[in-house]
Amino acid sequence: FPVTIKVIERLKWPKKILTGLTIITFVFHGMGLGMRWLISGHAPWSNGYEAMVFIGWVTMIAGFVFAKKNQVVLAGATVLAALMLWVSEMNLMDPEITPLVPVLKSYWLMIHVAIITGSYGFLGLACILGLINLKLYLLQSQKSATLVRLNIQEITYISEMTMTVGLYMLTIGTFLGGVWANESTGALS
Repeated sequence: FPVTIKVIERLKWPKKILTGLTIITFVFHGMGLGMRWLISGHAPWSNGYEAMVFIGWVTMIAGFVFAKKNQVVLAGATVLAALMLWVSEMNLMDPEITPLVPVLKSYWLMIHVAIITGSYGFLGLACILGLINLKLYLLQSQKSATLVRLNIQEITYISEMTMTVGLYMLTIGTFLGGVWANESTGALS
């Protein structure tokens, strides 16, 4: 492993620079969400465009939370968030800020929708980590078997943690959605 240690030493500065740029981009992304909230007067996840942008932001939160375990997590989260932002900028979604329909004029919009859509960021990260693991299995050779297996185990563990967080959020959000439906329409009474 002496060659691996030399390569890691050479990559310290580029890794720090890229991590710093990722943090700066994440902060600007959050500021954009905050400005949209301020301008519209409601939480910025009331339509498809806003939901995609918010899910991308939560994906980065998930990446930062679990990046200490393995650096590939932050890279996977960054790629996934970039794909989400790219999709949100396609012509399929309208970024226009519009007034809320009456049923969305509720404090449950902030709670229920934030938890449900936030869970997609964690579950999406688990998906990306699973794809990375599949790629590692394919690239494994006899020389690198020990190191690759160690990374596969770490990424599997992190993937299970992100799935667990995502599942808990999805479960809580679904329950709160029923409470919101009951309060707004009386459907469950």
